[in-house]
Amino acid sequence: MSSAQHVLGPRLYVFSGAGLSAESGISTFRTGNGIWTQESIDKVCNFLTWRQNREAVFRFYNERIFEKRDARPNEAHQILATWQHMWGTERVRLVTQNIDDLLERAGAQHVTHLHGDMHSMLCTSCDLRFPKNAEAYRLDTACPRCGAVEAVKPGVVFFHEAAPEYLKLHRMQLEMTDDDLFIAIGTAFQVVSPENMLPSERWRQHERNFLIDPEPRRTEFFGCVEPEFATVGLRNLESRVHALMTMR
Repeated sequence: MSSAQHVLGPRLYVFSGAGLSAESGISTFRTGNGIWTQESIDKVCNFLTWRQNREAVFRFYNERIFEKRDARPNEAHQILATWQHMWGTERVRLVTQNIDDLLERAGAQHVTHLHGDMHSMLCTSCDLRFPKNAEAYRLDTACPRCGAVEAVKPGVVFFHEAAPEYLKLHRMQLEMTDDDLFIAIGTAFQVVSPENMLPSERWRQHERNFLIDPEPRRTEFFGCVEPEFATVGLRNLESRVHALMTMR
């Protein structure tokens, strides 16, 4: 452990999937009757073909916006935001696959969104990411830099699209020590696997790797598995996380 980290204490890395927001009423994508059982990924979330299906793409993501309009942060979001406020953004790293803003609305100060968000647009002609200027995505939105319209898409990362924030997962692997904590919440590990997040020496049932999911997968990577929804699982782990984060 470096001297700087010794002063700060262990770090907490939290990797969340759709299960974190499910209790807020936002649909999951893969588990149960998830969105991808009802929609074609190739039609609405494929970077190679999206321009051929532009109207369907915009409709699909506007449905996601309207779905989350009445959603509120749940207790799991609030617990994670409280931890980040308590121990700081340097020690509590929140990394999510989710495109909603419920962590931020719960008070989280910094969240890495691996797959983009529903609040921005991306011009694929000049690579400018810019905020959308209305509640819904508009098909006639022009890029403020180059003026393109047909090349503008929702700011969600599609399959086969470059995802710059994934560099942070690589850095996380390199910097994580045996003293740090890792919690995975509500993910099926079908897009990002534990091997891509954890150092190789922590690949097998490490005592500081925690998994929270009502239908847990890849359990061989975790020393503690909570087969619960996010709110219950985090509540069950709170005292243990506190003890480990304040250990000297």
